[in-house]
Amino acid sequence: MLRRRDGGRAGAAFLGKMRNGLPEIGVVDLGDGYRAGKFSDGDIGGEAELEPQLRIDAFRIAADAARQVSAKYAAEKNEASAQLYGTMAETLEAQIE
Repeated sequence: MLRRRDGGRAGAAFLGKMRNGLPEIGVVDLGDGYRAGKFSDGDIGGEAELEPQLRIDAFRIAADAARQVSAKYAAEKNEASAQLYGTMAETLEAQIE
């Protein structure tokens, strides 16, 4: 997971698969919606019409990433953050249906 910081505020968050330190596929949570797909030229989901399977894959990978973040926080006894990312995983999974 990567989260942009805007000064002292949390910005958009990327949940997905990284390769060589760069986002590859997943979802950007913009706060008021999602952009899903593969990263290309520093942007995600730039295709005019995202292929259904690519959209499904992006949300599944993002949900798995959120579950991994949740598990990390749970292991650190940070229950509030573990709950937040667990709920986020459920929300991302629901986007597939």
